[in-house]
Amino acid sequence: MSRILIFDDNIYFASLVASQLTRLGYVVHVLVPGEDLLDLLSAEPYDLLIMELLLQGEDGLSLLRAISCSPFSSLQVLIVSHRTGFVDQQRVAEYSADFLSKPVDLYELLEKVAQILNRASMQGISL
Repeated sequence: MSRILIFDDNIYFASLVASQLTRLGYVVHVLVPGEDLLDLLSAEPYDLLIMELLLQGEDGLSLLRAISCSPFSSLQVLIVSHRTGFVDQQRVAEYSADFLSKPVDLYELLEKVAQILNRASMQGISL
């Protein structure tokens, strides 16, 4: 069973996505204000991180860079963001993360999650 972590300031969006992923059988945790992303990744293994780039008080690209230089560098990342400029998408791609623009169709998001997890499984990354 795949474990997914969601990090987004919009609690409505995060809750909606979490409920749909849970309904599909995934184990989902939503990062709440006050929790540190890297500490949480150290405490529990996750197969996928769904994250916004525009975060209050934090820069999503800096977090993505920190993840890529950490023991969690093999973590699959899906950026779902309002920050949709070409340069931002290129930077996300440099870290081998996938990208979807907000507003996002929920079914497209769920399909993308399945694709990412299937791709990781086929590449031999243990889930």
